[in-house]
Amino acid sequence: MRQLSQIKAALPQAVQGSSMIKPSVFVASTALAFVAASALAQPAALDVRATMQQRVNPAMMAIWDVGNNALNDEGGIDPKLMNGAKWAQVAEAADQLAAVGKDMAGAQGFIAAAPGNSEVGDGEITMAAVQQHIDGDPAGLKQMAAAFADHAQRLATAARAKDAATAGDLIAEMDGVCETCHARYWYPE
Repeated sequence: MRQLSQIKAALPQAVQGSSMIKPSVFVASTALAFVAASALAQPAALDVRATMQQRVNPAMMAIWDVGNNALNDEGGIDPKLMNGAKWAQVAEAADQLAAVGKDMAGAQGFIAAAPGNSEVGDGEITMAAVQQHIDGDPAGLKQMAAAFADHAQRLATAARAKDAATAGDLIAEMDGVCETCHARYWYPE
């Protein structure tokens, strides 16, 4: 009984003696719940380095694995060196790249790298410097990401059509698409 009286004494006087929650308490708690839910619903900034490491690099390696092993004398894709599985590998990896590009283009913000993933080698630009470049032009990064997504989607379409000439050109051009962004945000000097 003594504990109940202590709890009752700690409650605001407006709530004591009532078996109902007062409208002001209800409104305040509802507003607090809405603010908390809104904060949780806000998307986190996209981690660019982790995205590159975990999503872009494996997909690009899968494309290059096929492309580099199916080259003709002119540097394009030799359709005789391709089969259904190889075309599917290129198409699926290109779909993954298109999805990454769309995610980046729609990101609400960017971090160059998470604190535990910021280490760089000798002569490499720091992630803090990359962050400054991104912060200086996040809209440009989104535009480049959208162009990357479009390029990857065209590659997926060409691979599904087994169009060796178009797929070969798009694979060869992918380095330039990637390098445009890297040159702007990673190595502008």
